[in-house]
Amino acid sequence: MTLSTAALLQILEQAITIARGAGELLREGYAAVTQAREQLEVDYKLADVDPVTSYDRQSEDYIVNALRAAFPEHAIVGEEGGAYAMMNGHRTPFTWQVDPLDGTVNFAHGFPVFAVSLGLLYEDRPIVGVVYNPVLEELYAAAEGLGATLNGKPIRASTTPTLARALLNTGFPYDVRTSDENNFALFTRFHKEAQAVRRVGSAALDLCWVACGRMDGYWELKIKPHDIAAGVVIVREAGGRVTDFQGGDQMFARGEVVASNGWIHEAMLQVIASERVRA
Repeated sequence: MTLSTAALLQILEQAITIARGAGELLREGYAAVTQAREQLEVDYKLADVDPVTSYDRQSEDYIVNALRAAFPEHAIVGEEGGAYAMMNGHRTPFTWQVDPLDGTVNFAHGFPVFAVSLGLLYEDRPIVGVVYNPVLEELYAAAEGLGATLNGKPIRASTTPTLARALLNTGFPYDVRTSDENNFALFTRFHKEAQAVRRVGSAALDLCWVACGRMDGYWELKIKPHDIAAGVVIVREAGGRVTDFQGGDQMFARGEVVASNGWIHEAMLQVIASERVRA
């Protein structure tokens, strides 16, 4: 099945509206957090490094209700609520991957790098993505074949030609304190191979920064579909490349992602492969 341009644009515009609405909730919450952090309701899923706030849940409730109203035939998977029951009980090739607050640790500490992320998959292929940082008021959007934008203006990945000149970004898994597969070895190796490496704390925004050329590459392991589904579309539509660690298209199944401007992608894959051999 191929959606028409008009159909894709309609879905994209609706997703933008929903992301902005959820972002408004987070903006209000962020203002409250910065004024009285000690009063913020924070729970923990698995460990001290994996918090969830009341605003994660409020944002997801808002998004799920809005998506159900706009697309009652679509399935929804949220970070907090998991797979939601279908409204009509029928099977569908369309699934929304929802991260209502990507960067909860940042949010809870009053650090303004977090986002709403909405990605639509068609038979596991990401076709629409919207990522919105309500504090910086930056909205990234893309649909398959229609390009990528930041606040409505087209964006493109960088043309940095070599890994040695590249600025990279990454993240660490929530079991970093207990698992040997924790990304530290790759972080060190890329620090030696690239110009510099950053760790900011929002996978959705990491991908968007590759798309708009602020970053040249990004990698992460033990990642979830809701973290990256939207960003995958945005990077690809901005002319970048996104794969799993083997260079394939199994990011969601393998829980790993490499994104780049395309120019440095093979070099990044080679670093990952060589480091895994050493391990």
